[in-house]
Amino acid sequence: MENLPAGWTVSNSSGSYAGPAHLTLDEEMVLDDLDGLDVRPDSPGWEDMEDDTESVVVQSLLTDEKFPSAKVMLEECKTSHGFDLLAVRKGLDLDFYQTIKLVNYIRSEVANGNASATKLPNVSDPSLWADDKYLQPALEDDALLFSLDELLEESELEKATAPEEGEGHQVAAIRTLAKE
Repeated sequence: MENLPAGWTVSNSSGSYAGPAHLTLDEEMVLDDLDGLDVRPDSPGWEDMEDDTESVVVQSLLTDEKFPSAKVMLEECKTSHGFDLLAVRKGLDLDFYQTIKLVNYIRSEVANGNASATKLPNVSDPSLWADDKYLQPALEDDALLFSLDELLEESELEKATAPEEGEGHQVAAIRTLAKE
């Protein structure tokens, strides 16, 4: 008896049972609009829907090679070419905007033929990319620049959570002593 239509009431010797209250006009209109609407992913019409997610393509700092993420690209630059952007940033203590300038400086040097995968750019002197012109992207829609904030946060988190050398042994020794 729990599934009575809206507004119905049934009474018998066992008692009275009432269906849900009447729907408002707005609620009825919404339900009417949904009648016959098939929202299953395999129903007709879904194949026309476009995926809202965009695939990211990041160009290497030193070559024309493309990568699925900035993290993968930076790892490739480090392992294949011996260039570690995050280590340079950390070593020179660069802030976010200085790092943007560094990326655009490197891209400009590569585009001008002054640097490549075999001839790494000179990044030892921050005055080389101090000019505000390097705040302008050297590569249109540079996915690395869009990912930079996230990469730098990850780098900072790893630094903050990484134990100091030997600290792991100290923690293990303390736990062992505590068990005894």
